[in-house]
Amino acid sequence: MNGTPERRALQELRDALSGPATFEVHPLDIEEACQRYTEDGYEVTDQLREFLESYGELTMVLRFQNSEMELTTSVERTLESTHATPRNVRIFAKELGQPVSLVGTAFVTEEAVLLAENGDVLFVGDAGYQRIANGFENAVRALVTGNWDRTFF
Repeated sequence: MNGTPERRALQELRDALSGPATFEVHPLDIEEACQRYTEDGYEVTDQLREFLESYGELTMVLRFQNSEMELTTSVERTLESTHATPRNVRIFAKELGQPVSLVGTAFVTEEAVLLAENGDVLFVGDAGYQRIANGFENAVRALVTGNWDRTFF
């Protein structure tokens, strides 16, 4: 993990939640990541770029009694998501009433992880949307503690 301040924030999150969750952080070439998004038809906003610089290439695994949950911001896996094509992301933005960026996937069902313009982190899949928290660090903490609203809308 590089030592930039943004990645240090990720290291602090990793250290704080390392008991209940396993974190893997892989190197990130931000220019290459943004190019992949652009080539796949996604808009690379300042917010998406900042997110990738801070949290790109993270995989978190939470183990429960008989199952586990994975959340990843791996660019390759995110862009291969079955739930979020560039067209779908535009539809999600329209339905949510604000711009959103595709930033990851979660669960074995590969729910799309969206970052809304207002900072909310949401899951979206076949069943609809779930708001996790405002801010990625808060969302990860909510997932680890189980303290998030599982209501679909």
